[in-house]
Parts: sequence; structure tokens; C-alpha cells
Amino acid sequence: MVRLTFCLALLSVLAWSDHAYEVPDASVRVFYPKGFEVSIPDAEGISLFAFHGKVNEEFDGLEAGRWARDIPKAKRGRWTFRDRETVLNLGDTLYFWTYVVYNGLGYRQDDGAFVVSVYDSQRN
Repeated sequence: MVRLTFCLALLSVLAWSDHAYEVPDASVRVFYPKGFEVSIPDAEGISLFAFHGKVNEEFDGLEAGRWARDIPKAKRGRWTFRDRETVLNLGDTLYFWTYVVYNGLGYRQDDGAFVVSVYDSQRN
């Protein structure tokens, strides 16, 4: 009986892990002469998006970074962090990690990196 209970518990954990939420890959847009945004698509169940970023300097663990901002609501179908003042040059690397609250639980996506190779001319 103990063996059966253990097997059922193990199967339920494995089944849950197959359906665990994964934070969507962030989309990065860099504008000329200044500004950038980092976003993920909206989905039912998301109640918060957080962005943490640095330029040309990798993270040492889960530090806050130059930017550490919680975005409390989606707009136009996306959860978006915007910075309208920073100048990012071609060749700069934006290092970041994101955090999403989905159905009341928090999930991170670590080790994001985006090398600026082109500017986006369309600013929302």
C-alpha cells in the first residue's frame, strides 16, 4: 500500500511538471536615437510581469540590475517594460531576466541577452 501511494504521488508530480508554466521569451525592441522596450504576450492567468536589466554587464545571480520594474497590467495585448531615455548603441548587449506571476505563482526566465544590431523605427 505504501508503495502504491508513493507511485501515485510521484506520477502526480511528474504530470504537474509536464504542465508547468514557462515564461514566454521576451521580445526586445531598440529605438533610435534613444529608448527600448522588452515585452511578452498577454495570456489568461498572468497578473504581473517584471523586468530586470543591465547594459554590457552580465548579472551576478538574481541582482536587481540597472532596471528593476514591475508591470502591473498588459496594454494592447502585451506586458511591456519601456525606457524612453536610455541610448543603446549598435553592439551593446542588454542582459536581463524576467519574472511573471501566473495563476498566483511566480516564474522566472533567467539569462536573457540581446545584442543591438538594428534599430526599430516604429515606436508605440
